[in-house]
Amino acid sequence: MNKKLGKASKAKKKKAIGSSDINRRFLFANVFAVLCAIILFIFLLLIENRVIGKRYTGQDFVLETTLQEVEQLQKYIFENDLTTKDMDEIDQWVFNRRNVFLIIYDGGRVIYDSTYGSEEPRETSGENENDIILPTRYHPKYSLEFSDKTVSCDFVTFLNMRARFIYGTFQFAICCLLVLAIVIFNFYKITSYYKTLEEDARKIEGGDLNHKITIKGHSRLSALADAMERMRVSIIERHEKEKELIESSHNLVRSMSHDLRTPLTILIGYLEILSGKKYKDEETRDIYIDKCKDKAYQIKYLSDRLFEYFLAFSTEEDTLHPLIYEKNVFSQLIEDYVFTLNEKEFDLNYSPDQGNNYFISMDIQLMRRVMDNVFSNITKYGDKEKPVDISVSNNGEELVFSFSNYRRKNLAEVESTNIGLSVSEKIISMHKGSLEIKKGSETFKVTVKLPIAETRSELENKELKEKGR
Repeated sequence: MNKKLGKASKAKKKKAIGSSDINRRFLFANVFAVLCAIILFIFLLLIENRVIGKRYTGQDFVLETTLQEVEQLQKYIFENDLTTKDMDEIDQWVFNRRNVFLIIYDGGRVIYDSTYGSEEPRETSGENENDIILPTRYHPKYSLEFSDKTVSCDFVTFLNMRARFIYGTFQFAICCLLVLAIVIFNFYKITSYYKTLEEDARKIEGGDLNHKITIKGHSRLSALADAMERMRVSIIERHEKEKELIESSHNLVRSMSHDLRTPLTILIGYLEILSGKKYKDEETRDIYIDKCKDKAYQIKYLSDRLFEYFLAFSTEEDTLHPLIYEKNVFSQLIEDYVFTLNEKEFDLNYSPDQGNNYFISMDIQLMRRVMDNVFSNITKYGDKEKPVDISVSNNGEELVFSFSNYRRKNLAEVESTNIGLSVSEKIISMHKGSLEIKKGSETFKVTVKLPIAETRSELENKELKEKGR
């Protein structure tokens, strides 16, 4: 349970890291967009100062545009037959233009000032009217002919400010569009990758395992895509292995059915002869009995192979029936097989366990099957001309049993299904131990490790904790 919670917390942590990575990318994109907008704004500002400032602030342009505005005002006065008392109409004209500043003088008095509108005429307080607006070289005095008299005026245009306002609005719009374009492009890039991965996942979910996952860049999302690709490859490899296992199982079943049928038929034939007493003499009867025993042993061998095959590929865990044994039981089990190898004239270097007593929990029948497989490998593949090293030891927590031998050179003549070691590995795993195989060019070594305890109660407590989980 704790392991599952740990994995779940790791998954949540990865998810949080992935989301923060996406947020960081959006933040960087926004900062980059703002920096680009600032650089563009400065560039456009330089253009404004060089082009607009030069064009709309020059003396010739100011005088030309001011004269045009004065002519428009004079035309307005003529068309409406205005007098010097019709300042409301003048004020309305100035208001509609919105880009001019106008002061009209009648002698020494100001009769209209666009700053104040069409108020009562006011005196200039003795000031020279030519000194009210400076510099006069940019704003010379102009004459306006009304129906009743001719007056002078100061006329100032603000077309440069209008142009700057329009250009400033254009600057702001361009910079905003640039920021928006960068943000949208980054958002589209991320979401399009999401959609690509989603389509890849749907295709794989639909059964198309040959469809490769698209991997782009080096972000967390790319790492997720890489993990999905490795998962896809592992699924394909597992399916291939399953196909091979199914094919090998079919071949094994066909072979076993044929191999079992033949000795069974012969055995039944001999038994019918014996039961019907159709033999000539006692010597012939003994021959038939020996042949029956031989076929029975052959059937037993084949049934053992079937059991090994079932155990190798079974997913059930309830086939283990362990009991607690002392050290001498396991030692005696090893020594029985060592004695068998001695009888078959193998050169052995046997190192028994010289440590303190211990207790081990094991299913003795399954453990014998492991020993059968281990020592039968020595019998089948071992080179009798070279020594076989067998050692048993313990470190207080684990029992370590290992053997190594040299392999014969004519191994091609020996038939093998490679199931025995798979069965042994699974049995040892069921005992919470490990089995390690090392194959060299000429040597073969197997190391088995099994958990042990110094006292029986300690081992019983460990088993109770395992069951409690």
